[in-house]
Amino acid sequence: MQVETTRQEVARPDPTKPLVSVVTVSLNAARTIGDTIASVSMQKTAFALEHICVDGGSVDETRALIDAWAVRCRHIVRIYEPDTGLFDAMNKGLRAAKGEYVIFLNADDFLVASHTVANAMAGLKPGEQGNPDIVAGGVTMGVPGVWGIWWHLLVPRLLGRVRGLGLFPPHPAQFTKRSRLDAVRGFNTELRTAADVAQYYELERKFQPTVRRLRCDVAFMRAGGKSNQDFGARYRGARELHKNLSESYTPARAAVMVAVKSAQILMGLRIGRCPHGRWFVD
Repeated sequence: MQVETTRQEVARPDPTKPLVSVVTVSLNAARTIGDTIASVSMQKTAFALEHICVDGGSVDETRALIDAWAVRCRHIVRIYEPDTGLFDAMNKGLRAAKGEYVIFLNADDFLVASHTVANAMAGLKPGEQGNPDIVAGGVTMGVPGVWGIWWHLLVPRLLGRVRGLGLFPPHPAQFTKRSRLDAVRGFNTELRTAADVAQYYELERKFQPTVRRLRCDVAFMRAGGKSNQDFGARYRGARELHKNLSESYTPARAAVMVAVKSAQILMGLRIGRCPHGRWFVD
């Protein structure tokens, strides 16, 4: 007896309707941006994602590296134009994003595994009313494989349940609904270092966002970023954040929030050899 078989076509995700938009801003980042782009391009997902690379005027090989990846990867969107700073560039990426969720992965950060985005979005269907406003995981920050001070920042267990206290999700591991980010107009470009954390506090104040907490790392941050270069930079960032929060809360409440934020960061302090896993590239 001859059995007829039918060929089942596997549905391919529509690249014009990504579930996740990854935004990377750069300026003379040729030394590290290759790892950033590779970590996004190697993601294994059943849904479409896009990677928006915003460069404000690099004079090194940054744009050549982005272009080389873009030839091979259709999900890469390039924006090459001047900006007024880091957060202005991030706002450009946000305006270009099409995904339901947006994550900001800077040019010295990278996703820690090929299944990172799939795990973060597990069980979520595009456009579902019950999708959380924020999906957040942990971040390791340091110099891969080097002995010294490094950081492991986790998502507080009470995040999303206790509000207005100063708890926050690590920004490079935060997938946020684009509609919410648009509602708070992206990042406050008047802030030099604290606009990412200030943005979360504004989301919390206005919307009381629902949060899915991931019990794993999402991203690795190489130490040396603008807001984490040293303890002096952290102190200046704390002062800037306090001034910003004092516009919406009392100065005393703002001080408590900054203190809680600082304590959360200190709890992530580690001394020893910074982990050097599969995706951790020197």
